[in-house]
Amino acid sequence: MLGSLFSCTKTDFSFYSGPGQRPVYVDLASARMIGNEPPRPVIRGGTIVLQDSLLFQLDYGQGIHVSDVSDPANPLALTFIHIPAITAFTLDGGFLYADNWRDLVTLDITDLLQVVVLSRQENVFEPLMFPPQYSGIFECVDLSKGAVVGWEDADLIDARCQTDQ
Repeated sequence: MLGSLFSCTKTDFSFYSGPGQRPVYVDLASARMIGNEPPRPVIRGGTIVLQDSLLFQLDYGQGIHVSDVSDPANPLALTFIHIPAITAFTLDGGFLYADNWRDLVTLDITDLLQVVVLSRQENVFEPLMFPPQYSGIFECVDLSKGAVVGWEDADLIDARCQTDQ
């Protein structure tokens, strides 16, 4: 049933040229580079998790924003944990678990300003091969170009993938 709710089709007999979405890629070596960066604005906000006085917010495809919300009227951005191609994460004490393209990574976050990758389980996930929360024509993902870290509006030429979400 979920397959019918979140599916895409690749049409081999008709092509489309016009507005749509195309994947934004990063090479696979860069996709595996995880670490802290200075705080930055949220681009494509997602899941929010509160742990004690810390707020963790997903930025789809980019990483996790961490803020101190001990004073809710004055939240303080602490760091950005760069995790390319991330779509989901969870916390358990001093550990953060996240998808990183096809892999499951475990981070030690006891020092939020210097996170450490503790482990990487490769090829655990099948990455999303179509734009999330989008219905329409898009450029098919070409895995030879790297990991998909997002989607952008584009004028497509000979596109043949479509999703109806």
